[in-house]
Amino acid sequence: MTVPAEATLHHAASAEVAEPVSWDPPARGPFSRTFRFGEWISAPVTPLFESWLLTAMEDRLHERLRSELGQVAPRPLHVVLNGWYFYSIGWMTPSVMARNLPRLLAHAIRDPRRVAAILPPTVRFSVPVFEREWREDILPRYRAAVADAEGWVEAAPVTDLPVLVDRLADLAGEYFTSIAAFAGAAYKLEMNLARFYAANVRPAIGGSHLPLVSGFEPPAEPGRHAVVSLDWWFEPAPAIGSAVRERRRAFDHERLVADRKAAEEAAMAALAAKPARQRAFVKLLREAQRMVPIREAHVSELTIAWPVMRRAVVRLGSALAADGLIASVEDVFFLTRAELGDALHGRLPGPVDTAARRATLAAQARLTPPLFVGRVSPMLQRLLASFTAMVGGMRSERAIVSGTPASGGRATGVVRVIRGPEAFCDLEDGEILVARITAPAWTPLFLQAAAVVTDVGSAAAHASVIAREYGIPAVVGCGDATTRLRTGMRVTVDGNTGNVELA
Repeated sequence: MTVPAEATLHHAASAEVAEPVSWDPPARGPFSRTFRFGEWISAPVTPLFESWLLTAMEDRLHERLRSELGQVAPRPLHVVLNGWYFYSIGWMTPSVMARNLPRLLAHAIRDPRRVAAILPPTVRFSVPVFEREWREDILPRYRAAVADAEGWVEAAPVTDLPVLVDRLADLAGEYFTSIAAFAGAAYKLEMNLARFYAANVRPAIGGSHLPLVSGFEPPAEPGRHAVVSLDWWFEPAPAIGSAVRERRRAFDHERLVADRKAAEEAAMAALAAKPARQRAFVKLLREAQRMVPIREAHVSELTIAWPVMRRAVVRLGSALAADGLIASVEDVFFLTRAELGDALHGRLPGPVDTAARRATLAAQARLTPPLFVGRVSPMLQRLLASFTAMVGGMRSERAIVSGTPASGGRATGVVRVIRGPEAFCDLEDGEILVARITAPAWTPLFLQAAAVVTDVGSAAAHASVIAREYGIPAVVGCGDATTRLRTGMRVTVDGNTGNVELA
C-alpha cells in the first residue's frame, strides 16, 4: 500500500469518465478512505446519507472521544471529493497529538484503564472495561431502541420520522464508538501478537501469525440487517440467488482448527529454548485469540438499525413523491438533510434536480479514488507502512497489485470483479473475488471464492476476518485492485506476502 505525500490529479479508470479529476481536499490535513467509516463505504455517498446518518455518527463518535479521552479532532471530520468519502486522520498528526496531550494526561489520571486502550502495550487493561460496557449497556439500549422504532415506524406521522432517525443515528454513532474502542483494542492485541511473532518466531520457522487467529467459529448467515455498505441507499441483506447457494463449495472448518493448533505447536517448539519468551508468547496468543469471535459478534450488530431507518426514509420519500416534490420515492436519497427538512415543512424554494445528482453519482462510481488525500506526514507514512510489514507484507516486483496480507495461503483462479449486490450471482465457484470493500451482506460469497482482494481495508476489516474463518487467502487495502485486476484474468493471490500476480 503506497501512501502519497500529496494529492494529485488522477484520470478516471473508465473511458466513460475521461476528464482528469482533482483529489485535492478543500481542507488541510490528511484524509483516508481506508479507516473507520471508510472501511464500510463501497461507493460514492448519496447526499442524504452523507449529510444525515454519516455526519450524525461521526459527530457522536468524536463527542465520545472528546469526553472519554480528551481527544479533540480538527474539523472537518470528513471531506467528499468527486462523491467519495474521506475520513479525517488529522488527529494522528504530531501537532494535533501534542495539543491533545494535556487533556489526554488528565483523563489518564481520572480513568487510566480506558485511556490504556490508546497504546498497544497497555491495551489489555482496557478490554474488560469496553466489553462490560458493550454487553451490559450499549448493546441492550441499542437493541431496545431499534425494537421500539420497529413498533411505530409505519404508524407514526411522517413529520415525526426525522426524530426517529435522529435517535437511531445517534445510537449507531455511539455503537460505532464502542467498535472503535473494543474492536480497536482487539486489533491492537493482534498487532502485539504479530509484532512478537515477527521478531521471535518468524526467524526460526517463517510464516506469519495469521494461522494463529483463524479457525474459531464459522461465520453466521447474514441477518436481515446485514449491509452491502453503510450508505442506506443500498437495501440491507440483498437476496443471494438460489443458484449461488447451490454452487457453494464444501467448507472444512475442522481443517482450520487443526491448522491453528499445528501453528501454535510449531511456535511453542521454536521458543522452547527461551522459557520467558515462550510464556510471553502464550499470554499474547490467548489475549488475541479470545477476541477473535467476540470482535465479529460485536461488529455484526452495528447495522441492526438500518432496516428500520431505511423504512423511515422511504416513508418520507413516499410523502414527498405524493406531494409532487420529487419524481420517485428513491429520489429522497438524493436530497440533503436540509432540503428534506425544507420539503417537509413547505419551505423548499424549488425542485431539486435529483436526476442530475443520480447521473453524477453513477459517473463518480467509475472513478478509482486514492486511499489517502491531502498531506500525509512522513511520520504517519512510516506508521501506516509498518502495519503491513508487521504482518508479513513484502511487495513483489511481479505483483499486479499489493496490499496487506490479511488471511494466509495461496490460491490461483480467475478474477471476478464485483462492485455491488447486482453482480453477486455472477461469482462462480473457485473464482478470485475482487471488490472495493466487503461487508456482512457479502459473507455468503466467501464460501465460493478461492481468495479475496479488496481496494480498502485493514487486518481488522470484514474481508480479513471472514476470509480467515473460511480458510481462503485475502489481500486487502490494495488501493486500486478493482481497476488493475479485470474479470477473466488468471492470477495467484498470496495471502502470506500481500501480492497478486499473473498466474
